[in-house]
Amino acid sequence: MVVYDRRYEMVGAIDDFVGPFVNLSRPTGLTWQSRWVSVRQGTPHELRQLKAIGALHRVQRKGLPRP
Repeated sequence: MVVYDRRYEMVGAIDDFVGPFVNLSRPTGLTWQSRWVSVRQGTPHELRQLKAIGALHRVQRKGLPRP
């Protein structure tokens, strides 16, 4: 599920729930933990943003020029 974390002002995907915390991640490998009350469901725009970040990261890892 794609969510927006108000505390870090970032879009991420939920990996796990641990008590009052949510473990979040991004396609770049960044992971962080936040309180579940500070996240909300992502909008369609934020879902596209997360997909674009993942696509850009894949291109950069291949060593190809950016689109």
